[in-house]
Amino acid sequence: MSKRKILIIDDEPEMGWIFSRVLEDFNCEVHVAKTGEEGITRIQKDLPDLVFLDVKLPKMDGIETLSQIRTTHKDLLVIMLTAYETVKTAVEAMKLGAYDYLTKPIPNDRLKIIIEHALQTRSLSLEVGLLKAELQKEWNIDSIVGNCLGMQEVINSVRKVAGYDVTVLIRGESGTGKELVARAIHYASPRANKPFVAVDCATLPEALVESELFGYEKGAFTGADYLKLGRFEMANEGTIFMDEIGNMSPHIQVKLLRVLQEREIEHLGGKKPIKVNARVIAATNVDLENAIRQGKFRDDLYHRLNVFSIFLPPLRERGDDVVILSKYFLQKFNKEFDKDIKGVSKKVMELFKTYQWPGNARELENTIKSAIIMADDEIELSHLPNTIRNQGETVASPPLTGSLKEMVKNVTGKVEKEAIVKALKEARWNKRKAARKLSIDYKTLYNKINEYDIATEDKG
Repeated sequence: MSKRKILIIDDEPEMGWIFSRVLEDFNCEVHVAKTGEEGITRIQKDLPDLVFLDVKLPKMDGIETLSQIRTTHKDLLVIMLTAYETVKTAVEAMKLGAYDYLTKPIPNDRLKIIIEHALQTRSLSLEVGLLKAELQKEWNIDSIVGNCLGMQEVINSVRKVAGYDVTVLIRGESGTGKELVARAIHYASPRANKPFVAVDCATLPEALVESELFGYEKGAFTGADYLKLGRFEMANEGTIFMDEIGNMSPHIQVKLLRVLQEREIEHLGGKKPIKVNARVIAATNVDLENAIRQGKFRDDLYHRLNVFSIFLPPLRERGDDVVILSKYFLQKFNKEFDKDIKGVSKKVMELFKTYQWPGNARELENTIKSAIIMADDEIELSHLPNTIRNQGETVASPPLTGSLKEMVKNVTGKVEKEAIVKALKEARWNKRKAARKLSIDYKTLYNKINEYDIATEDKG
């Protein structure tokens, strides 16, 4: 293990000697600077693990030196030293992020304990930094896989909105990767080094939603034996991702609206508002506009959330992205499971391309994950779940009788009717939206609905 570097910025000659003796058992290099200017130069050159900085120095004093250190080294541990402690100086030092404030002379035993704790803190800080770097690498924009036009629009939107501190609403079916996109926005934003806190509004019991989001005071209710921070406080200065926002009750919607408007929360059982600074990214698989019309979602909250909107297309509409994603997940789980599965068979890939993937990319990911465990060389049909392997037509095939022209007409008509019904269902039976989905005009769609006798009973 390389030696730790400790810098002493003090104009008293004996301080370097004192620290050298105390640090004999710590495997450390001790460097001494006699002025603030010399100390700053040393920091730039050696990047020490710990700095002891005297308050009283010639020319530039310790407080000014600390202020300059903070402009380039925000996380460097600095312990202030003084022979004449004053409250004002101590407060100034702590505001500038000093790790500790010591009054000389310092007993050797106490100095050893302080140095030991400070070096442990430094080690933990470095480990946290490495973990954050790994997270940023894992969840960066490049982790969004897809070449289809819809996904390229998503990637472009993430790049554009990441740097702007606005709320984002991500729409898409379950399993399309809404949290992945939210994390990519966070880790590409100025808040990347701050917390990312995810909340699944669909799985939180109604009775716990308020206390989970906003926290509670000790004694707020039976069983509240301690102060609990809410998710918004945990995400302070970072990002809070609220998945399935459409599942929120009207009561919680009012509370969330206040947070977005006032940037403050209130603990359950609390009386004082608490300021919070968290970027909100929300996601939903619900048609919020329809929920507003039905009185299930607040219009004012919707407009607060929908400052910038991103739509994630379902996997069945992403064309050859299923091939790209299959290779991506294959590589991912080969590495995770220390296996060397070569790929998927031709028959499996043909099936992947025609399967509808109701669970979207998450279903494909889990399918590949399970198949890699089962496979020895290549993923075959036998390694797939029955729900995929045994997929069949959802409706009976049209009779292949009569002339070729009649058979073609029957098959074409069946496919066309299925496509229209599917578009209508996805548009929640809004004919104009369905027509746009099908790239036909409203009149053509209206005529086709009558031709195929697509009536209200088809809506189930």
